[in-house]
Amino acid sequence: MKTWKCNNCGLVVTGDKPPKNCPRCGAVGEEFDKMPVVASSERAHKLKPTDYLIINGSHHRAHNTHYFAEILGEVFKEQKKSYQIIDLADFRIDMCWHCYSMFQDLCHDPCQNQDDDMKYLYTLLKQCQGLIICSPINWNNMSACLKHFLDRLTSIQNMFLVNGTTPMLGKYCGLVINGHEDGAYKTAFDILMYLQNLGCVLAPFGITYTTHGAQFRTEEDNKYFVADKRTKEFVRAVANNVIKFSEIKFDYKKIIANCE
Repeated sequence: MKTWKCNNCGLVVTGDKPPKNCPRCGAVGEEFDKMPVVASSERAHKLKPTDYLIINGSHHRAHNTHYFAEILGEVFKEQKKSYQIIDLADFRIDMCWHCYSMFQDLCHDPCQNQDDDMKYLYTLLKQCQGLIICSPINWNNMSACLKHFLDRLTSIQNMFLVNGTTPMLGKYCGLVINGHEDGAYKTAFDILMYLQNLGCVLAPFGITYTTHGAQFRTEEDNKYFVADKRTKEFVRAVANNVIKFSEIKFDYKKIIANCE
């Protein structure tokens, strides 16, 4: 008999296969890891830089948001661009220590917190050409794990105070938002504010979103999203636009960084 652990809530179950859905939190079977579970630091250490990053900001690594991340990946693959999907749920990302609020010079690159997996993700971010963030809508906002991830980028953003620039300056970005009902554009623009302050550039038509509706049950959302051909076209367009915009040459060294 095998033992499995839910990556979402931590429930441990036994069986030849993981359950279709977690009996405690409802997560799909793909959320389960066969035990012993590989440490997140071991997974993070094996990550290699690619030209494009797709960030799955959901606490669920195998549900709606990951579905849209896979659609984005199809476009990068078709256009022969190196990419990888980063499921934030797979990694340990601590909350920001807010060193900046104590002493400004303490907030810099590299971040003071070298204990979690962010040190590996920083490398990927600084070496990529562009990124697309996929986010669920949680109470009219992004997920907590995505918020922690974005908060931790303040150490990169603050580098303009040190040397007048930032490693993220001129990175091309896009946003794909999904949810059950309200809050799509608020979620998108909350995320965009972080990217803007990092010096990232939103590709034209670089935001798309889809919601199902409060009149339906949440367990019906995935089936709806998979069947929604128009949304799939829009998601693919975001990937295409990020790629094509990144191929335009522009001297971002002439851009003057400033604080929000």
